Amino acid sequence: MVPRVFLSQLWCLLMATALHAQGGDPDAHTREADRHYQRMAYAAAIQEYRTAAELGAVNEHVTKRLADCYMKLGDTENAEVWYAQVVKYLNREPIDLYNYAQALKGNAKYQEAEEWMDRYLATGKSGTGATHSNISQFAEKFTFGMDRYTVRAVSVNTPYSDMAPAWLGPDRVLFASARKEGVGIRRTAAWNGQPFLDLYVARRQPDGDLVAAEALPGDVNGPLHEGPAVCDATGSELWYTRNNAVRGQNGVRSLAILRARRVGDGFEGAEPFQLSNTETSIGHPALSPDGQYLYLVSDMPGGSGATDIYVCRRTGSGWSEPANLGPQVNTPFNEAFPFVAADGTLYFASDGQPGLGGLDIFAAPRGAEGGHVMAINLGAPVNGPKDDFGLVIDAAGRHGYFTSNRPGGRGDDDLYAFTMLQPLEQRFLCTGTVIDDDNGQPVAEVDVELLDADGRVVATKQTDVKGKYSFSVEREREYRVRARMKGRYDGEQHLSTERIEQQQILARDIHLVPDAGIWLRGAVRYKDRLGFIEGMNVSVVNLGSFATEQKQTGPGGDFSFRLQSNEEFEVLFEKPGFFSLSLPVRTTGMTRGVIDLNQAADLVFEAVEVGKPIALKYQRWTGARTDLEPIARTELDALADRLQVNPMVRVEVGVHSDARGDLQAALQLCQKRAEAIATYLRSKGVPKERVVAKGYGATRLLNHCAPGVTCTEEEHAANRRVEWTVTAVGD
Repeated sequence: MVPRVFLSQLWCLLMATALHAQGGDPDAHTREADRHYQRMAYAAAIQEYRTAAELGAVNEHVTKRLADCYMKLGDTENAEVWYAQVVKYLNREPIDLYNYAQALKGNAKYQEAEEWMDRYLATGKSGTGATHSNISQFAEKFTFGMDRYTVRAVSVNTPYSDMAPAWLGPDRVLFASARKEGVGIRRTAAWNGQPFLDLYVARRQPDGDLVAAEALPGDVNGPLHEGPAVCDATGSELWYTRNNAVRGQNGVRSLAILRARRVGDGFEGAEPFQLSNTETSIGHPALSPDGQYLYLVSDMPGGSGATDIYVCRRTGSGWSEPANLGPQVNTPFNEAFPFVAADGTLYFASDGQPGLGGLDIFAAPRGAEGGHVMAINLGAPVNGPKDDFGLVIDAAGRHGYFTSNRPGGRGDDDLYAFTMLQPLEQRFLCTGTVIDDDNGQPVAEVDVELLDADGRVVATKQTDVKGKYSFSVEREREYRVRARMKGRYDGEQHLSTERIEQQQILARDIHLVPDAGIWLRGAVRYKDRLGFIEGMNVSVVNLGSFATEQKQTGPGGDFSFRLQSNEEFEVLFEKPGFFSLSLPVRTTGMTRGVIDLNQAADLVFEAVEVGKPIALKYQRWTGARTDLEPIARTELDALADRLQVNPMVRVEVGVHSDARGDLQAALQLCQKRAEAIATYLRSKGVPKERVVAKGYGATRLLNHCAPGVTCTEEEHAANRRVEWTVTAVGD
């Protein structure tokens, strides 16, 4: 398919070469196919590899090359057939699993694609840390609300590739096409055997149809590929893509951006963009509405993946160096075909963002402080399992065009008109499966509730025949999902939606256990920010038998244990970098039930930060007193417990005064009060060497209230404080 021509190192285009018949020798056909493959002449390579296979060379090399060639040409049906053989080889590579999953996805076989993509993720080669791809759930999400658009093919489509529309004023559309016109030598591309691309112009009809296509007047169209292109708002300047006439060091042609200027009804000129060179592909120009920013696509070194989108700012002498748009847009795979709408939204195509298959079209709105945020998949029917790309939309944000090679078109890539009937919005989901823990099977028609952070039920659903549920959730929130089934204890899982833009879908499976015996459960969260803590070690120690069971919290900070009746336990929470916590639990008199530890204790955890003062709020004195009030001792009891549970932590207790009166006397009094606190902590079992007492007096004021400065009582009170600070963690 033509879009693959413009992606990564696969952009480079070659002139067609004659095939050499090799008789009945499969090795000779394989060698000839390899030569075509190295030159990226994939259509010709397929013919030779297939001949070699028919002659008996159905080996790993030929099989993998056939799968790869078909995938590069966008023929996912044939790619699936050959990749199904590739993944059976013992020395298959992780990328083979990925490609097979992509081929299945391109054929709308989402469940199978998910299984193979998860196998790829399990190899650890994705670089994302993800363990589950959620392809089927994304497919469900992106096919929701299909009435948001109307889509129709336009009249100018041909059996060849018609692609990459661009506005040429309100009534005309510029596009690239491989249609054969005129007489003379038929120029074809080695990549896919189609005629070379040229730029054409079509008239826009009131109903959105495109008619009367004709070659762009002027001298832009030449013997090589031209397109995609973009015209500025004034209609005086055209930036277009052309493959370089000169081959680079790798022997193939890269893409370059050129500029032409309006002459009469057409455009003339081939002024190279300042960054164009023979070693790096730079193409797919797009302009901001004011013409001050030029977006481009390149495989230049230092990018996020195969091809990335960059932006250059117009300067007095030309253009700035290209700036990568970053992870909100670019992925380790292919991003291409940018377009900037009137409201600043960037539309682009990607096969690295979550999608329905092949290239999907995304929208990245302009952020409040510049840049683009939160790429949104446009969903069906604009996107589908095949390649969808090259979208443009009018200034009103309602009507436009895009390219697709979906089934039912006239040929290869076709142009489609669309109308957006509802505003585009990003939907975030929580999904999962309810599982009967007795037999490990999903449970259908189970009630599932979504609760907010205050425990209010905000939505209810029943699981489907596969035991699955799905809820829409909002950004920057905490939720609890609860499932209920007769004969089972309620099952719960927690989730928070901070940074959900990166995942879009959060998965939480819920296991239901029989309503017998005693279960301890809960969820741990951060103290000072939104979110639950994954990977915290939770140990339950039976204080009678000293038997210990240990688990790690899940992605929602959840944990659960089955306990014996009439026993006493210590529950210990530990994670490197956080203060540990120990809590007692008793099952005296219990034979069944659920102990929710979140209802008995505040399971919030703060990070251990060396040098960060933490206030002791109830250490108060009057006059020259140094004794501790009951409430102060209670606060210090909690600190002593924390230090005993965290035996590697060393602390300093600091007592401060305001800057009034005799400062030397205040300094000495503060020292005595700090020593009183340290003495109390030692009486509670904290070793002497782990606590340093320090009276600071007025030497570390928090505000401007220095000696002799008039301040309010509240301002002076801010300086009278007692703090403890971690000074070291370790022996």
